[in-house]
Amino acid sequence: MNPVLALAPRLQRAGGRDARVVTGLAVTAFAVSTALTLSVVGGLLGFVHRAQHPTSQYLRDVGDAYVLFAWTALVLLVVPLVTLGGAAARLGVSRRDARLATLRLLGATPREVVGLTLVETVGQGFVGAVAGTVLYGALLPLWALVPFQGTTFTVGELWVGWPGVLGALVGAPLLALVSGAVSLRRVTVSPLGVARRQAPPGLSALRLVLALVGAGAFMVVSATLGMWGAAAVILLVAMFAVAFATLNALGPWTLGLLGRLLLRRANTPARLLAARRLLDDPRATWRIVGGLGLAGFVAGSLAIVPVLTVGQDVDAEGQLLFDDIVTGAMLTLVITFLVAAASAGISQAASVLDRRREYALADLAGVPVELLDAVRRREVLVPLLAVGVGSAVLALVMLLPLFGLAAVQSPGGLLLLLGCLVGGVLLVVGATETSRPLLRSVLATTVVRAD
Repeated sequence: MNPVLALAPRLQRAGGRDARVVTGLAVTAFAVSTALTLSVVGGLLGFVHRAQHPTSQYLRDVGDAYVLFAWTALVLLVVPLVTLGGAAARLGVSRRDARLATLRLLGATPREVVGLTLVETVGQGFVGAVAGTVLYGALLPLWALVPFQGTTFTVGELWVGWPGVLGALVGAPLLALVSGAVSLRRVTVSPLGVARRQAPPGLSALRLVLALVGAGAFMVVSATLGMWGAAAVILLVAMFAVAFATLNALGPWTLGLLGRLLLRRANTPARLLAARRLLDDPRATWRIVGGLGLAGFVAGSLAIVPVLTVGQDVDAEGQLLFDDIVTGAMLTLVITFLVAAASAGISQAASVLDRRREYALADLAGVPVELLDAVRRREVLVPLLAVGVGSAVLALVMLLPLFGLAAVQSPGGLLLLLGCLVGGVLLVVGATETSRPLLRSVLATTVVRAD
């Protein structure tokens, strides 16, 4: 039997209860990501089918517009969903890296270390994909109740088909494989540094350059839309997707800057420890608050919806189109913020388990439980506010060439944006607070494990 395959289940058992909990969290994240991705793709296919087989003059006139709106929603939702799936493969990464680095120092080859991780993460991705597919099937009757185009979809219209299911069963493990392999770079290159818990290298300002290029490309295409002819809309949506995706590169770098600022202004133990944690590993904090950052970007992008749907002198069909735009925007926002809350709750719980050794040593040194709890809360809350507001402002700036200041000048747009951000922050904070009992449980057992 292959030694990698033989050792993988033993390492999982050696991790104890924490490893089982982290595995459960990862599978849950993959399941949520798969179910909602299939739901969004199913909605797109439903609109495409109606546009290709119109049953009324209304669908013949505006069917293609609905397809464009569905593609836009797909872009706005798939990026957070893929980010959630990618983050799932990194849950418990510090403890796993420490174990694998020890194996490397004991003589395991880089190939064997990579193989051990990929067996674990790909297995989680596949189980999550299966569970997510089942969840998608259970959600189909619920999605079929949402009215569009004057009627509701049938379950058959929202079914992605067996090729779509097969794509999910392959795509989730593939995403887990890529994400897991990327997370192992430090273990294979510098196992001694990981074993000694040395700080990872800082984030490059190249991330800022990539984000500026992505946002700038979208704004240039927006300002010169008339030059692109028939390909203008497709190019615009594609550039919007690229700019949106670069938030994942910009986010950790921005949190690193925020950590330096908070460290200089820290005047209490809780603020000092929270700032140090943020500065030491901004990627880990981004995995918790990044969902709200992406959701804030979606909220900023959809703040122009009230501008488009208020004060227009339209007929019944025009009003139906505007009503459907509002329905689609609200549905997109609800799904995005639910994904953000799920991502934050799962990542925060995994982070508490990941830091079990740190918490145990702090508790043995006499650090009050209340201080550790305050640090856990503060290291999330401040980045959460900064990321949510900053991403929404970025979206509004990117849309200036298309809509000018209409979103910020419209009371409806501002109220929508403010309501989404306040509700999203409260939802995510509530999700992260579910890890408070887990922290108490971790501190109840102050045995310092070798890993």
